Amino acid sequence: MPADPLHLPDSLRRTLPAARWERVTLGKSGAGVWRSTKYVVKVQGRGGSPVSTLLQERERLRWFAGRLPAPQVVGYEVTTGHEYLAMTRVPGIPMSDPDATLHPQRVVDLLARALRELHALPIRDCPFRMTLDVTLRLAREQVEAGTVDEADFDEERRGRTAVSVFNELARTRPDAEDLVVTHGDPCLPNLIVSGEHVEGLIDLGRAGIADRHADLALAWRSVRDILDEGWAERLLDLYGRDLVDRGKIGYFMLLDELF
Repeated sequence: MPADPLHLPDSLRRTLPAARWERVTLGKSGAGVWRSTKYVVKVQGRGGSPVSTLLQERERLRWFAGRLPAPQVVGYEVTTGHEYLAMTRVPGIPMSDPDATLHPQRVVDLLARALRELHALPIRDCPFRMTLDVTLRLAREQVEAGTVDEADFDEERRGRTAVSVFNELARTRPDAEDLVVTHGDPCLPNLIVSGEHVEGLIDLGRAGIADRHADLALAWRSVRDILDEGWAERLLDLYGRDLVDRGKIGYFMLLDELF
């Protein structure tokens, strides 16, 4: 990954105005992120991950335009070693920001509302599939390539191997999927808020048609870790308990260990 400062390819330097770029360290997307007052640039090594390339994120951002609030694509470029994605900066702060988490009721209310609106989009219109046949294949490729960070497993799975996690996923795969349009990684840093509104969804490289619990599991875990378990349970109440399968919450948290 290029070191600070940000060095843009010529095509993007012609597209973006001259600006002072600040490195963003929040998040675990696998890409380097820089921002100015109006724009964000993500940089990712080519061939680094089959799970979420910046080209995939560009296509998803274009699809979300006019459907839900998200950054607008400004430019995309590929060099010998890297991908670059330039987009507009969403005004506001991440839900994980200390100023946001001072108001946990507002955070979980806005998160539940955003997930319900996202999951209500017609799946017939969405060209991206992240169903289990896709994600389990990707997970297996990650395991076989040795790219899973076993040291980053959740506490309840510390000491396990990626192979054992994958074998459990294969053995306990749900019989059916409750398919909706999903974000793919709706943790609190990936929703930008301002006051009483969600201004934008970011890091959409894994968005697509999947079981709604792929989102609910990661949102529940993020709220539990940043706020507490009581607020995580409140999130499920606000989303709609009749739609929640606790077994699937656990399954998709397990699946995320391999990404």
